[in-house]
Amino acid sequence: MREEVRKSGRTGGWAGRLRGRLKRQSLKLKLVGTTILLFLVTVSLVSFLSYDRYTRDFQRQSNASTRQTLDQLSLNIDNYIDDLFRLSLSPYNNLQVLQLLDEPPPGTDLARLMRERQIEDFLGQMIVTPRLDILQVYIITATDVYMNGRATLVEPLEPNFRDEAWYRDALSTQKAAFLSANKTIKSNPGVKVFSIVKQLRSLRDTTKPLAVIKVDANYSGIANLADRVDLGDRGGLVIADRGGNVIYSSLRGPDEAKMVSAALASGAGQFHLKENGEKYLVATSPIERADWLAISVGSVKEMNKSAAITRNFTILIAAFCSLFACVVLYWLVRGFLRPLMRLVGLMKQVKLGHLSLRFADARTGDEIGYIGASFNTMLDRIEEMMQENTRLTKEVFETRYLQKEAQIHALLSQIRPHFIYNTLHTIGALIQMGRTEQATDNLEKLSLILRGFASTEQTIPLRRELELLEAYLGIQQSRFGDRLRTIVEVDGSLLDAAIPAVLLQPIVENAVVHSCEARREPTTIRVAALAEEGVLTLAVSDDGVGIGDAKLAELRGRLADGGALQLEAAGGWELRRGIGLVNVHNRLRMRCGEPYGLTVDSNPGEGTTVRATLPLLETFRPKA
Repeated sequence: MREEVRKSGRTGGWAGRLRGRLKRQSLKLKLVGTTILLFLVTVSLVSFLSYDRYTRDFQRQSNASTRQTLDQLSLNIDNYIDDLFRLSLSPYNNLQVLQLLDEPPPGTDLARLMRERQIEDFLGQMIVTPRLDILQVYIITATDVYMNGRATLVEPLEPNFRDEAWYRDALSTQKAAFLSANKTIKSNPGVKVFSIVKQLRSLRDTTKPLAVIKVDANYSGIANLADRVDLGDRGGLVIADRGGNVIYSSLRGPDEAKMVSAALASGAGQFHLKENGEKYLVATSPIERADWLAISVGSVKEMNKSAAITRNFTILIAAFCSLFACVVLYWLVRGFLRPLMRLVGLMKQVKLGHLSLRFADARTGDEIGYIGASFNTMLDRIEEMMQENTRLTKEVFETRYLQKEAQIHALLSQIRPHFIYNTLHTIGALIQMGRTEQATDNLEKLSLILRGFASTEQTIPLRRELELLEAYLGIQQSRFGDRLRTIVEVDGSLLDAAIPAVLLQPIVENAVVHSCEARREPTTIRVAALAEEGVLTLAVSDDGVGIGDAKLAELRGRLADGGALQLEAAGGWELRRGIGLVNVHNRLRMRCGEPYGLTVDSNPGEGTTVRATLPLLETFRPKA
């Protein structure tokens, strides 16, 4: 178990180091590398899928063509056997031979000799036909056997042939019979013979059998038909009977018997057979007249040979084009990202406090130009707000008469530097990761927040305040991810209610800082609005750690006494803890008077709820 743990740790460490090394690479290298990898994978995938589709289509066409050829061969062999059946009817075209067969046996030897000569002469005429595959012909009566054949290929019937099944079947039916005994001629064992057997009947009495005609032929005619079928160097054709005896075969080697056995076991149709590591396509077609089976065997590898050559050529061309495209892509990306890299450098300088810098390429019409323009606008807003903050602070020190108003302006004009720097850092990180759309979105949200801070003296609709709040939460969502969840529950009839600008944002910011930043668990912040008896109540609640009783009592006391600012030195105002909530409370009291303002409820370990109450009016008027 310990060994497995150590091995897992080593694997995780290697993967972690690889991820860390990739994260440290520049955006340009990541973008170019990822694009090249995707391009190569896509080209390779398309090439192999095209090859697979092409081979499948080609194989399907080859299968159809092979099956059609095989069916045509079966039809030709059937027609060939039909010709032999028609040849067995030749005696019906010679009335003299039928009369001799219909007459009783002659009484003298001379008459029997003459009869035998006439019938065998007729059989000789049948042998003389252009069909060289016919070896011998027999006419068998109840008492005699007449035969004729080619040279030394003629051999007499077996002595007990009348007891054989083919003879008895021929006497019992008028149908021609095909005998595929796969036998050989004794005088020439290399010649295999099949036979056609047919019953001959009298023309005067069609119910009277006269004789049985038997035509023996070799397989040369069938071989001539089969030799015309070309199935390639690795393929071949086999004709076998149902007993597994091979009638014809163009296959060579020990695989012939396996092919025949597999074809006979499968029956008619097409199937794949794998022998010696090579895949074959086997198709069968029945030869009805002879009760044979024609079997074609084709090598799938040979079928796909031209397709494989095309595939290799396509992959080679694709690889060359990919390499060329990657080189061009590298130079294009390098040029496109140059302004973005300059913008990232400017953001790093701004983070150090150099707010006078500006992005020079902000006038371009692309997305980077838009981000740069938003960046410049943000810096302009920050400088304006800092100048405004300086002016207001100066007014506080110049006159005691405006001290109360100056305190509010100072609080409203305060911008938390760590929030701006964290936001800029988040935007820079998003740009480096290639998430320019999200970076642009955060810039727009930050600009919206800054505009909201710049208009804190105004009264705005609740709808506008919720948009400002949504922008703030959107930026925080980029920082905390799944650790921060927000729920906004506001009735649509209250969206036009007038409230002081930047009222909810400090309350929600307080919940984010003290609930989400302080722990690793997810935090849910809920914003709700309620109107009752002319009073608008805005509630912000969280499910964070809550506030202890002592600190809660202290915070409520500050809200009660106004949380006055304390002047520590000429450097500026020192704000006590909880001043964000006191700020909002004082603004509401100054604008609306008592009993309006903030109330805070909290339970340790359960969360905190802050409620802001104000009159439900169309517009606010500052209280004198």
